[in-house]
Amino acid sequence: MSAFPVALRHGPLLPVCDGVHAVRGQFRMGPGVLIPRTMTIVAVADGLVVLNAIRLDAAGEAALAALGRIAHLVKLADAHGIDEPYYVDRFSPQVWTLPGARLGGVPAGRTLGPDGPVAGGVVIDLTCPKGGREASYWIPHGGGTLVTCDAVQHHVDGELASWLARRISPLLGFSGGVIVPRMWRKVHGVDGAAVREVLAGLTARPFANLVTGHGPPVIGGADAAVRDAIARVS
Repeated sequence: MSAFPVALRHGPLLPVCDGVHAVRGQFRMGPGVLIPRTMTIVAVADGLVVLNAIRLDAAGEAALAALGRIAHLVKLADAHGIDEPYYVDRFSPQVWTLPGARLGGVPAGRTLGPDGPVAGGVVIDLTCPKGGREASYWIPHGGGTLVTCDAVQHHVDGELASWLARRISPLLGFSGGVIVPRMWRKVHGVDGAAVREVLAGLTARPFANLVTGHGPPVIGGADAAVRDAIARVS
């Protein structure tokens, strides 16, 4: 286990809706720069599904174990993969990856899309000109819940961000509630009308809740917030 990155500070398991939880944690971008990130956990028939994995401390893992066995690890994107090898080694889940994804030390496992480990869920593959593979995952829980990685984020506070990160992030466009971040658009080569085309699948079905790879969950009215975020930049 010592070969894997250590667990950084994180918060408790947060209920999103029946069968869905989130945990807010940290990612070290560089010296003095720790940014917040968010993991999603979904209960399914054979255990738990982990998306945007974050390594937890011993108390956090005990709380996670109380929910059930980690049966599936979903790799939504080439990003957010630093703790995925730890989960594979520690819990031996079934891994789900997008075709052509950079695996980052995890096995390819089963193909993610058009469906995945959550019954009734829909994998929304975001086909971008550059910048790597990424998808979002619509699941039927709680009147519909959308789980994203980086394409859509929720920036309303500086919880678990370092002092330096709290000052840099707004300058880079990471502020303003539910957003399609400027940096994500630049890295993936999409802007204007192309944003609306690439993210069209996110607005194809209703959802009440949103859990993104960064920031707190949005509970209630999330689909309208995502539509507004896309409209502002397209």
